[in-house]
Amino acid sequence: MTNSATIIEDLTLVPVPAWWENPWVWVGALVALVVAGYLFRRWLKSRPVPVIVAPPVPTGPPPHLEALRRLTELRAKQEKLTTYDVALECSDILRAYIEGRFALPIRYQTTREFLGAAQAHPELGAEPRRELGEFLEFFDGIKFAAGSADSREMRETIDGAERFVRRCIPAVQPQEVTK
Repeated sequence: MTNSATIIEDLTLVPVPAWWENPWVWVGALVALVVAGYLFRRWLKSRPVPVIVAPPVPTGPPPHLEALRRLTELRAKQEKLTTYDVALECSDILRAYIEGRFALPIRYQTTREFLGAAQAHPELGAEPRRELGEFLEFFDGIKFAAGSADSREMRETIDGAERFVRRCIPAVQPQEVTK
């Protein structure tokens, strides 16, 4: 074992450099810290602030008409597609509808991110949010977890998506332009 007195004695024999005792070194170090802090703060303020851009207002038919049209097309070609393709298409239809109808940037968010952001949306109530969360989690299970569903389940899912879109149609519709 080592004697603790020897260790302390060895440390006391370390000479301190002469510049260490010079007060101008400490003043210079303090000035350097203040300047570095000032420059860092200035750099933080000059960085661009990220701006969350709302999706553009869609032109053309109202979002619910486009979603219902696409769901009808999907229903017609469902038997020719794989479960994965149906889930991918139906998920895309719902995401496009939600983005167009509620101006929520859902297309490039995960299900969890979207459902977290949707909590604060005044028009999207608790029941539609729950139902949409179930749809998106079902689709995620097929798309990412290699889940499966038979054609009856996929038909029911498409029917459920259509009911969801119909339930979320705004009560007051803007005047539609006739040709």
